Amino acid sequence: MFRGVTYGTFANRGDGALFPESTQLRADLKEIAHAGFTVVRTYTTPPPDMVEVAGELGLRILAGIDYRDWRYLFGSSAADIKAVRGEARDAALNFAKSIMGNPVILGISVGNEIPADVIRWIGTKPVSQLLSELCALIHDVDPERLVTYANYPTAEYLHGDDSDFLTFNVFLESRQAFHRYLTKIQHDAAGRPLVLGEIGLDSGGDARGEARQAEVLDWQLEVAMERGVAGCCVFSWTDSWTVGGRPVEDWHFGLTRSDRSPKPALEVATEWNGRNVRDLKSRWPSMSVVICAHNAEATIDECLEHTCSLDYPNLEVLVVDDGSSDLTAEIARRHPRATVLSIPHSGLATARNEGLLATAGEIVAYLDSDAYPTPEWPYYLAMGFEKNDVVGVGGPNECPPADTMRAQQIASAPGGPIHVLLSDDLAEHIPGCNMAFRRATLEELGGFDPIYTVAGDDVDFCWRVLDRDLEIAFHPAALVWHHPRSAIKAYLRQQWGYGRSEALVQARHPDRFSMVGSAKWRGRIYSATPFRAWRERIYRGLYGAAPYQSVYRGGGELRDIAHQVGVPSAAIAVLLTPTVLLEWPMLVVPVFGLAFLLALGASDFARIKVPPKVQGSPFRFRLNLTLLNLLQPVARAWGRARNRALARRNAIAVQPIPGPIQKLPQGVLLIPEKRPRPELADNIVQLLRRAGMRVVPPTGWESYDALVMASTLVGAEVVTSAHPPGWVQIRVHRFIRWKPALIAAAALIFGALADPRLEVAIALACLANLAIGAWRTGPGVRRALLSGGRER
Repeated sequence: MFRGVTYGTFANRGDGALFPESTQLRADLKEIAHAGFTVVRTYTTPPPDMVEVAGELGLRILAGIDYRDWRYLFGSSAADIKAVRGEARDAALNFAKSIMGNPVILGISVGNEIPADVIRWIGTKPVSQLLSELCALIHDVDPERLVTYANYPTAEYLHGDDSDFLTFNVFLESRQAFHRYLTKIQHDAAGRPLVLGEIGLDSGGDARGEARQAEVLDWQLEVAMERGVAGCCVFSWTDSWTVGGRPVEDWHFGLTRSDRSPKPALEVATEWNGRNVRDLKSRWPSMSVVICAHNAEATIDECLEHTCSLDYPNLEVLVVDDGSSDLTAEIARRHPRATVLSIPHSGLATARNEGLLATAGEIVAYLDSDAYPTPEWPYYLAMGFEKNDVVGVGGPNECPPADTMRAQQIASAPGGPIHVLLSDDLAEHIPGCNMAFRRATLEELGGFDPIYTVAGDDVDFCWRVLDRDLEIAFHPAALVWHHPRSAIKAYLRQQWGYGRSEALVQARHPDRFSMVGSAKWRGRIYSATPFRAWRERIYRGLYGAAPYQSVYRGGGELRDIAHQVGVPSAAIAVLLTPTVLLEWPMLVVPVFGLAFLLALGASDFARIKVPPKVQGSPFRFRLNLTLLNLLQPVARAWGRARNRALARRNAIAVQPIPGPIQKLPQGVLLIPEKRPRPELADNIVQLLRRAGMRVVPPTGWESYDALVMASTLVGAEVVTSAHPPGWVQIRVHRFIRWKPALIAAAALIFGALADPRLEVAIALACLANLAIGAWRTGPGVRRALLSGGRER
């Protein structure tokens, strides 16, 4: 975290710069460096003498650029708005050219706190476009120059998509509110570093106010470090402050007074400038990092180089070599700090469990062998366990910036390791490449389920934790760099494997999946896919006066369904093209499927936001990512479909129901009441699922025990009753699913009008569906129950 302080603006000096004369400027910068600050933030272009002195003192400058501000315009004429745009472009270009390659300039801020009223007046889109344009212009001149825009909470919806890091000015006088807001904007940063451009408090010009200023600044700097911000600028160095040529005399935010005499807040800032994240706690819980590796010779050295260099106290590092046939174990043994445990190839979940048994830390952190941590990673994981109810903590995983462009595209494609958050700091799911749990919880829940050999063990374990009313936290600064697959073929093979694991998870947790087979997450999915939302609305408050004006995005769930359900269905429709040779009216099916794929692909292509640092053609990036968005659901669905039956057999544990089972008239079955009826009802539901029946999970509001979706047109209610005494009766009541039946009737009418042969084909399909449903709700149910009736 860089330690910064704001400087200026001041009265106009002789050369026109809004800074003190050289003698005072040098004295100020010398004191700033002596206090331990490393960055000076300016609001206007720093003059050459300031850049020179900063370089001599080892300071860096986060420099603003100066151009006519929209807030001083009268009216809204197109000519004035165009003039501001032109002046801003010229200012950005000229300054970028003048400091090209100069290491003293940390970055350029293309603006500061454009008021929400002004944005409403001018328009959100033109303001955002100008900020993005200025960032792009500076990158064109100097590709390595960092660029940002300093925003504030009232206009938090305004983000320049081309900025390299997110800068926010945040003035909150409540520690809890400050903590919550920093966590929120860490998520809004979407993988970019977060810098606090201004923090502090007005001291009021008296001793009591100065004491309060020091007290607030103390916890602001502490919380900023706890939240893992990339940099923090205290506002400001001195009370000497001029705006628009007029001295500001009623604000006292400075660390020093106008005569440069220090306030108590300067001592506080100086102390924090000498601290790091390790100083936040006197005792850190012991931690074991478990790295499970199988044929990971390409990445294990990088992973261990970073992991073994962590300075976290009482940290052990274990590599579980899961039966690798390459040099994984040999490379791992070159790192003396790491212990290597070699086991026969048993799968990911078993390797995690072996790592748990072989380590002793209070916290067990799991890291993938193709990932590597940031230096502060274990500290931020440990800080997430501060609440007693929190038993697990995760953090984000990002693609390393140096990875190939293909890898960057795959990292932006769907299906990667993502976190699902219930709130800004509580999670429903944390991905296995970056997760930590209390050892006691891992042992209490029996570790990870060995049935998951490739993936899915993290989802299963998180849901088991939540089922016990425990909490999983998320720390946005507990970051690991995670290499995605570097080739499309490998990516699709990975998605097929994820589909296989998803089928196992669904068999274990059917109540957490929808009828179409997609997970029903209660939280918000944080996807790496750089999509603009289908719908966006900005909450500005009554008369545009809300203090926190956020953008709310919609359409995400519909987009997921369109991809995960619509794309595989459309692909099947396209594959039916040869049926046209038999019946030409069938052409409508593949044509509709192809049209759906083209429309969805065009929508994806238009909504993809190309990251600012993308090398090569933005068009090609969009095209390749659009292709991956369409291929991934097919690979995932194919993996699920191919392994669904195997998953049911392996993942659904079923006890035999008490027998013998007797058949009674009207399809009623009779069994002895050897166990409580609710337990037997759950047993019946599991037997039906294992037999491949689609069973809607009961919620407690129904008058039946299970709802069986036997076919598109036929369903059944399964009801149990413990009477007469000593017996349990099971009744299956069939019914026609009226919504699909209406659609089928409409299809029949369309077929009759279009072609009698099409009508016959649709009628035969409906009859076949009815027959399948009737068999499944009759002999199929009885066979499923009889197959479990082995207990005597």
